[in-house]
Amino acid sequence: MKALQTIFTVLIITAIVQTIYYYPRIPNVVASHFDGLGDPNGWSSKAVFFGIYAAVLLITIVVFVVIPNRFISLSGKGLKIPNKNYWLAPERLHDTIQFFRIHFMYFGIANILLAIFVIQLVIQANFKEQPRLDSAIMWALALYFIFVIGWLMRFFLKFKRTS
Repeated sequence: MKALQTIFTVLIITAIVQTIYYYPRIPNVVASHFDGLGDPNGWSSKAVFFGIYAAVLLITIVVFVVIPNRFISLSGKGLKIPNKNYWLAPERLHDTIQFFRIHFMYFGIANILLAIFVIQLVIQANFKEQPRLDSAIMWALALYFIFVIGWLMRFFLKFKRTS
């Protein structure tokens, strides 16, 4: 868990450094929304653009770190899982709670990685004379989608069984 927390923290710091580095370098008005072909179809000020980025990072921290650590109490009362009596039995409670915390941390890391990558692509697009989002966004979204499917399957399979 410590290694995951370190990775999460390093990624948050990376996002902050990314913002500090690029904020003064990009134009005051940036292409911030793109169509399926990568052409810009929405614009915003750089303050709004980076403000939304900061909000996404803050929400990610709350959803994937604060909530699992605060609301998944040591009793496990707040968990809604199949076979709850089995998984929250005293001999399995600690492992079940750790499973939740670890897997939420993985999800948080995936979200931050996606955010950093997407923001970098948008920033790079805004340095072009005619802004255009790189097609790498599709690969990133496909990988993220595969991760989410795998993450969900892991949860369903873990709590479906009772041994």
